[in-house]
Amino acid sequence: MIRYQIVKQALETPELGRYVSYGIEAVALPDGQRLAFVSDVSTDPAFAANLAERCTEGQLDPAQLLDVVLDAL
Repeated sequence: MIRYQIVKQALETPELGRYVSYGIEAVALPDGQRLAFVSDVSTDPAFAANLAERCTEGQLDPAQLLDVVLDAL
């Protein structure tokens, strides 16, 4: 089983300065090993959480995570 969950990040860019964003990680259960991670998905935690939930429900292959994120944006 794979769980997708959001990861809060404190990021900084020259253009935007400091900001909070949310990435999505794929975690293998039950051991908790990180299988994939996409950083800076959205500054909206509800958007990122909803996408992570849909990935978990569909048991998305972690290799497809970046493609799914890009399609959702």
